[in-house]
Amino acid sequence: MMDHSDLVELVSDDLTQSVSKMLVEMGSEDGQRFAKEALVRFAQQALSGAPRVGSMNISTFTDGERHALAQASAIVLATIQADASRPQ
Repeated sequence: MMDHSDLVELVSDDLTQSVSKMLVEMGSEDGQRFAKEALVRFAQQALSGAPRVGSMNISTFTDGERHALAQASAIVLATIQADASRPQ
């Protein structure tokens, strides 16, 4: 069984890779906007008890695991925000 921080780290890494891919494919501005919306939706679905988040079936996840998904999403979202506000 994976502990909370390991799950957060694993999901954060996966989300970061997905976001990076979006930024390359869509360009920085559109990619950031789309990624932010997707990350918020991801967290909302995880916390709402939805059976699926994106392509993941999370119907058997515990509340703690769902919170880890939402936390991972928040970490990646905060990273995008910080990168966007940093002078180029």
